[in-house]
Parts: sequence; C-alpha cells; structure tokens
Amino acid sequence: MTQQVQDTRYESTHAHERRYFAASNSCHGFVSYYPACFGSENGVEKLYIIKGGPGTGKSRFMRDVAEHAVARGADVTYYYCSSDAASLDGIILTAGDRRIGLVDGTPPHACEPTIPGVQEELVNLGAFWNTDRLDAHARDIRRLCQEKNAAYACAYRYLAACGEMRAVADERMRACVKQDKIEALAERLLRDQPMGERAVEIPALCHAVGMTGESRFDTFEREAKRVVVLSDYYGIASRLTAALCERSRVRGLRVLVSHDPICPEQIDGLFYPDTGLCITVNEGEPAVEPARVISMRLYVDANALRTARADVREALRLADQLKAGALKSLSHAADSHFALEKIYSAAMDFSAKEAYTELFCRAVLGN
Repeated sequence: MTQQVQDTRYESTHAHERRYFAASNSCHGFVSYYPACFGSENGVEKLYIIKGGPGTGKSRFMRDVAEHAVARGADVTYYYCSSDAASLDGIILTAGDRRIGLVDGTPPHACEPTIPGVQEELVNLGAFWNTDRLDAHARDIRRLCQEKNAAYACAYRYLAACGEMRAVADERMRACVKQDKIEALAERLLRDQPMGERAVEIPALCHAVGMTGESRFDTFEREAKRVVVLSDYYGIASRLTAALCERSRVRGLRVLVSHDPICPEQIDGLFYPDTGLCITVNEGEPAVEPARVISMRLYVDANALRTARADVREALRLADQLKAGALKSLSHAADSHFALEKIYSAAMDFSAKEAYTELFCRAVLGN
C-alpha cells in the first residue's frame, strides 16, 4: 500500500510562494543541495549563514527578513526543511540584479563560510539564549539529541533498503522499456525549446520525506505556462526525465530539477523558466489542469513485462512498506526534535532577537 502524501500546497497562508526543498532524506542518508541552491551558480552573491539550536527562531528570522524584502519590492524564493515542511531552511532574495541568500547553517546541513565577511556572513541566534537555563536542562537535551539521532539512523536504514527494492524493480524493468521510443519522446518534448548558450541545472526539489510525513509542493505547475504530466508506470518515468536532462545539457538549457527524495539519482520534475515548460511525474494524484498527460505505460513492452511483472510488483510493495517504516522512525525523531525546540524556545530572549532582526533588515535591505 502506498503511503499517503501530505499535500502542503494550501497549508500556508503564503500559498503564492515559490517553494522548494534544498535537501532530502534519502536512501544514501541526508543529501544536501545547498552549494547549488545558494551558491554562485544560482547567482547568489552574498550568503548569510544562520546558527542556533532548534527552536531559536531561525525559520522565523528568515520569514521576517523575507516579508521585509517583499514589502520593498524584492522577489523571494523559499526553501523549506525536508524534515519539517512547516519550517524554512533558506531563502533567496532578488532585487534587481542583486541576489542575497539566507540559510540555516546547522547540522545536518552544516554550512560554513568560505570567504568570511566577503562572500558569507554569520548570524548567531545563540547570542539570545540564556545559557544557565539550557544548563539546567542539559541532561534532557543530551537524551533527546541521542533519541533523535537514533531515530534518524533507523529511518536511514529503512530508506536504504527502500532504495534497494526500487533498484530491483528498475533493473527488472530494464528489458521491458521501449527506450528508443522514450528517447524520441524526449526529443519531441524539447523541440520547441530554443538553444541556449550554457546549460545550467539548479536543484529545486518539490517532494520530501520527513518527520511530519511526505510533502509535495506544486511550484513548478503554478509557475508554468505549459504543463506535461507523466503518468508513471512501474517507475519508468525516471528514464524519460533522465533523457530530458541529457538533451537539456546538449541544448544549453537552464532548468530547475526536482530530484526524487528517496532515490536522488532519479528526477521527478523539470521546469524550464525561460519558456515556462513544466514536466512532472504523477504517481496517482489528480493531474494539474490544464495539462497534457502522457501515459508511460505506452512505453513498455507488454510481452516482456509478463515475465518481470511479479518481481517488479513485489519489489515495489516491499519498497512501500520500507518507506512506511522510515516514516514511522522519522515521526519518533519528531517527538524528540519538538521537545528540544520547547526547551530552547523557553531559554530565548525573543524580544532582543526581534530587535536584532529589525536592525539586520535595515542594514542589509534598507529602510
């Protein structure tokens, strides 16, 4: 049975936001796309790295800065936490030709300055906590950190096994796929895309597996002028998205790439910002309207599939069960994480932190 996906599109009052993930909990453990998302390849010229414990207001700080920037006409891209889709991991502010990034620089996506004071600046929200209050809860903090780490370790074992089962299904499907027809389809889908000068691929994940379940953003579809939905069949849509990426490189195209959260080598969505073309993988949820829907079943040799179908179904069934086990372990991690947030929040001087936020906004963004 497939795990139900939590649809986060309408949970926030900021439904108009351009929202992505910049990391994932995967079969390889935690995978971060920070360098590509917040580096010079994405046009970011200045990066503010935020330090502080759970519950110290890192996400709120970024949200406040974003609102200040929007009020002054800036454009904002929001990167949410892959483990907690209600929390921000980073933002990119664009005002004219200037692009500024802010990121949560704490583990597991630890981020350190490479050219301090020039390319990056540190923002220490730990300056606003009461160390004596935290010391009073030192035993609880250590215990909760250990419990959280153990739950994540268990979840990553489940995800690794899930990835293995998906690899089994993918290998068994190899002889069943009409690869030449998939390559021809990729060529047709991109034939109207004008040749570019230099290929650029920017990670922009739309799907995550985390402490609060599975989350999916529909930013590609909302930004698109043209939507193509790939109705997947035994996981072969990833072969088409791979063919599309290869052709995009050859054609020198700029493309936003949504990597599959569990198997990051696979791609579950592409968006071409220069033309507004969105190509996304559909796993059973209703297709976005209006959209062209392509059934990937048409690209499978039915005769060859008869031999492989039982193995493929069993592997995918096991993969779903293992993913469910990972989600259960991640929910245990959530119990410890949110308990830690309460302890740290109670030790914070948020009025001083908010005063600092206002000063930061004025210094970086102007009045």
